[in-house]
Amino acid sequence: MRYPADQKAKAREAILQAGAETLRVKGFNGVGVDALAAAAGVTSGAFYSNFANKEALLEGVIDKYLGMPFVEAAGTVAERREQLKAWLHEYVSLYHRENPALGCVMPTLSADVARAGAAVREAYQRRMLELVGKIAEVLGGPEADRERRAWNIVATMIGGIEISRAMLDGDPARRPIEHALNAALALVDP
Repeated sequence: MRYPADQKAKAREAILQAGAETLRVKGFNGVGVDALAAAAGVTSGAFYSNFANKEALLEGVIDKYLGMPFVEAAGTVAERREQLKAWLHEYVSLYHRENPALGCVMPTLSADVARAGAAVREAYQRRMLELVGKIAEVLGGPEADRERRAWNIVATMIGGIEISRAMLDGDPARRPIEHALNAALALVDP
């Protein structure tokens, strides 16, 4: 039986999307290839025809999703600065805390990336530097100061979500989000 020419590309995309959602919730060591394939609605064979192993999937997930959607934002500097503020409000939020499957890969997978091989870490570094660069582009002030503030924004937003997720529900878990959002926004317009 012949398959449509784009079937492999569609399967790869489905595996990346489902893999990202599953890895965000369960972590790299919390799920196997069979479960990742099942989440994507494909066989383990289809998984292995697209990715050499689970770490190759992690690399693909990082490469596709880290920094999205802000990295692809378009417009003038002023428009992109407003997009950054809107993105921060979405990112550093209770909704993001409570929905890791739909959220960013940085707070959920950074520790797994740190334990991964060089290819995964290189993809993470490349995408992280791209994100920081895109944020720095929309900040005012001297270039060195913009980069410092961009790194602080990224560290604050990731840390606020990670800390809040590790806490029990309730007011104490809300505080890191509230303070991280205010700190990140203050760095955008000091």
